[in-house]
Amino acid sequence: MSDDADRTARSGLNPSLKSRTDTSRDTETPTVPPVDSASVQRQEGQAWPMIWLITVLLCVAIAVYLIFG
Repeated sequence: MSDDADRTARSGLNPSLKSRTDTSRDTETPTVPPVDSASVQRQEGQAWPMIWLITVLLCVAIAVYLIFG
């Protein structure tokens, strides 16, 4: 019986833990969004669609050669 009374007196899974507020991070100062602070030039990455097109065409040509050749 005393065990049941003990369980109702304590709340939570571990009553020895104390609640605390983490103040190590500053949440009051707003920061610039990543889109506004990114430093990517317009020319970077423009060649990738052409590289993928050539790669796909080369793979199709190899597949056709292996299937019908």
